[in-house]
Amino acid sequence: MSSRVPDQREYSHDRLGDRFEKALSQYDTRRRVETLVGEFLTDEMVRGKHALDVGCGLGYFSEALAKRGAIVTACDLGPNLVEATRKRVGCEAVVADALRLVDQFGRDRFDLVLSSECIEHTPDPQACLRQMAGVLKPGGYLSLSTPNLLWQPVVRLASRLELRAFDGHENFSTWGSLARPLGDGGVKIIRRKGLHLFPFQFGLHELSRYFDEHLQVASRLMINLCILGRKDPE
Repeated sequence: MSSRVPDQREYSHDRLGDRFEKALSQYDTRRRVETLVGEFLTDEMVRGKHALDVGCGLGYFSEALAKRGAIVTACDLGPNLVEATRKRVGCEAVVADALRLVDQFGRDRFDLVLSSECIEHTPDPQACLRQMAGVLKPGGYLSLSTPNLLWQPVVRLASRLELRAFDGHENFSTWGSLARPLGDGGVKIIRRKGLHLFPFQFGLHELSRYFDEHLQVASRLMINLCILGRKDPE
């Protein structure tokens, strides 16, 4: 088993404690849950399936999966976040390194892997994707979201102006940088969707939702990149 010592920046969300939930946008979280769980996943993909929520945070996605009948294992690097998810959902919740999933869980373990806004907070998002592909069973599904590289300068400026509490890694992605490592692991992207053509902090949520549903031609400009992948059956 390979070893790695995470750096302190990777624990940023865990250190925030109660401030983490207050800093979240309920609208943004709801939209990602609606997309990654409600829209991308059919009952056949979820009910009775073993699902891994990577970077579970406060447990919103684990909760949505459990309500749809999945057998959920939630994991996060932060022990406080793991405990929060365990209390919220009542599922198995463990401390795990997203860059060492195969070491901890084994290959071809889960029918479904879900991860929302996690890979960008690690030193190596593409390695995270390879790890997720590794623990996914052949024929299984990966539902994932992460911020768009196009918006990284805006986010970094907001951090410099101290408009955000987060002080960890932020390594954003493109459609291509998501597809390549997943392809290496035998996972083909079968669906993709962008969310938020403009910052949700503007409060124009009805307009934002309308663009999400009717302006996917502009998905490469949207803040969040959402994908559904399927691992090649054996």
